[in-house]
Amino acid sequence: MKQITTYRAANFLLLVLTLFYLIMVGGGNYEQINVTHVVASAPPKSLAMLHGNYGFNPVKFWVTFRPLTILLFIAALVFNWRVSARRRHLLIVSFLIDCGVTLATFFYFAPETGMIAAAKYDSSIVDPNLFDHMQQWESLNWLRLGAFYVAGILLLSALNTSMVTKKMNAA
Repeated sequence: MKQITTYRAANFLLLVLTLFYLIMVGGGNYEQINVTHVVASAPPKSLAMLHGNYGFNPVKFWVTFRPLTILLFIAALVFNWRVSARRRHLLIVSFLIDCGVTLATFFYFAPETGMIAAAKYDSSIVDPNLFDHMQQWESLNWLRLGAFYVAGILLLSALNTSMVTKKMNAA
């Protein structure tokens, strides 16, 4: 009975982790397509959406979802460690990718985003140096988003693995 309860908790935690992670991927998609691309298009003219009382500010979203997904990753790893070797492997690889993305965000993307947001808005010019800098930032952000996708796909695969394992054990 204890093993069944542990297995259910493992499935539940993996499901919740995957749901939260996919919501986070959705936030990343939105930012990349609707914010990053626009902001990088003609700076400092294109910085208007970051300034003023109603400027775009994604901090609340990321400060909520980022720590929750890390905690869910740890809990899912603990509860799923003995469910199956394949599931454990998929969780470890997706967690390592996520850690890499988190480190890249902490050391590069967050400081760059802060620098970009602090740049003075000017509707009359396009600064070629700032434009080149932001094009690199946008391109690297596509790679970061791609890493989020890979980790999300691995989590979906881990969910699928658990369902197959459960059906096999029931047979």
